[in-house]
Amino acid sequence: IAALFTRKKSNRPFKDYYAEWLRTLKNTLLPLLSESISSSTPIPSLIATHAESLHQHFQSYYEALDLAATHDPFLWLGDFHPYLFTNLVRSFLEDDEDEDEDEGDGDGGRSIKEVRRNLEVIGRSWRVSMAWKNSSKNLVSRIDQIECGLRLMVPALVNRWRDAQAGLIERIGAGWGTVDGRREGGKALIGQAVTAQMEELVSVFADANRLRSSVLSDILSALNVYQAALFLEGMAQFLVGFSDPDLLAEFERSKLTLS
Repeated sequence: IAALFTRKKSNRPFKDYYAEWLRTLKNTLLPLLSESISSSTPIPSLIATHAESLHQHFQSYYEALDLAATHDPFLWLGDFHPYLFTNLVRSFLEDDEDEDEDEGDGDGGRSIKEVRRNLEVIGRSWRVSMAWKNSSKNLVSRIDQIECGLRLMVPALVNRWRDAQAGLIERIGAGWGTVDGRREGGKALIGQAVTAQMEELVSVFADANRLRSSVLSDILSALNVYQAALFLEGMAQFLVGFSDPDLLAEFERSKLTLS
């Protein structure tokens, strides 16, 4: 059935681009960032450079998805939900709150010196390890604003995508009676329906990518250099881990069990 949707494509398949992109993320950019923030004497300018390289790597991925959408809009809305970005920031903020509660008051709490010694043991400097400590109300407020925007934009995108899909099915259904079981007629009908709905499908896909790109940039603009580095490291680790062959194989086995 894939042949029914064949269109002129770029010389390089997207899956090949993605495989190389993921290798660069896993083997080059993520290790460089992790090493820079794990140094016993971290250099802010170096951390900022590696963090920005990782940020631009993600942005180049969304640009490539935009280009891919013009050839294959059936990638759905592509990539992860933008809430992943804000949820990751929330996890850092919540970890900070949990640590505050665990420390307690008076002699029962851990001393600053003790906490600092423990952090040094795991190879992270004091500044990096305490990056999320006592985060400002302005940061929490900014994340609230970003999430508020997502609550408005995500449902609208989902509705547009659903409507575009419904329009495609309606066009095919309306003309299917004229096909009369002829294979070539079915191909032509589906091709016409896809062409008619292509503009909206591509538009929704591209808008979803721009939303992810914008949310990522908005979050990073609210973070300091150490927070941004830890956030991008966590995001990259999640993506690399999500692409682990063992995890994907387990996911496929789960689908077979449910079906």
